[in-house]
Amino acid sequence: MKFYDLNLRGQNYENDLALVKEANKFGWDYLNLNYSHDNFEKALEYKDDLIDELSNIDFNQTYRNKKTNFEHAELSMGINILNADSNEIRKIINRYRNKSNYISCLGGDLKINRSVCENRRIDVLSRPYYKRKDSGMNHVLAKEAQRNNVAIELCFRDILNNRLKYRARVISSFKEIMMFHRKFKFPLILTTDSKSIYHVRSTRDIAAFFKSIGFSDEEIYNGFYYYPKKIVDFNKERHDMIVNGVKLIDTDDFTDTYDNMDSDLEEFNESEDFQDDLIDDDFMDDDFELIDDIDEVLLDDDFELIDDIQIKEDEYEA
Repeated sequence: MKFYDLNLRGQNYENDLALVKEANKFGWDYLNLNYSHDNFEKALEYKDDLIDELSNIDFNQTYRNKKTNFEHAELSMGINILNADSNEIRKIINRYRNKSNYISCLGGDLKINRSVCENRRIDVLSRPYYKRKDSGMNHVLAKEAQRNNVAIELCFRDILNNRLKYRARVISSFKEIMMFHRKFKFPLILTTDSKSIYHVRSTRDIAAFFKSIGFSDEEIYNGFYYYPKKIVDFNKERHDMIVNGVKLIDTDDFTDTYDNMDSDLEEFNESEDFQDDLIDDDFMDDDFELIDDIDEVLLDDDFELIDDIQIKEDEYEA
């Protein structure tokens, strides 16, 4: 199983490099750095340098991975919309949707929660319970999130950085959101929301925590791999989507499909299973003689049967 963390707090090059290095060493396979819309374009300027620097690190020489063949994590950058109303959210999406492969929005306010769940162009509603006494979700929002394929995000840092009463409240919100997820089947993703290297935890520790509060193995798998991967894969093809379920196909790809079909047909025709010289001539002759004999018998019997039927019809008319 691979582990995706779609929410690392991006800040600057030095901090981002240290953060992704630490997360990669702790076993994360896909990392997404989130920025505010004001800092997103600045981060894109050093994205390639960050990827090159990460790929050049030999993790097999570190003390944590001496006995493993380590793979470098994939890296992407996204936008996390903070402290914005519905109109501002709409403007930011119109501006950055084609530039970013990942857009999330911080929740908390019920109006924002509903606005995000109703917007198909947003990938994730992050922390709908933020600064609330309840989970910030209800059956209406759950239905909208499922209908518009908007994922709900639960962040482990809300547990890590809080104590006592607020931590208990967050755990209660996690459980309530999970109940809505089990009933309405909207996407649910789990993230660390790490801001520095001191917030990073191993994949095993994070999975153990969510299991301890009642999440099943399948729900943990879906939260860390299945749903995040669906978001990533869908956004790679978003620019080709005309409407939901309809995608543009390149003419070269369409031609290649038929070229492959022709080559496969030629290969089948040339195979031993389709050679004419493998058919026994004696068998064909015997087969045709047998068919001729059967035809003669059938024809004679048919004519006799027709004569009998005609005689019976004449007697019935009389």
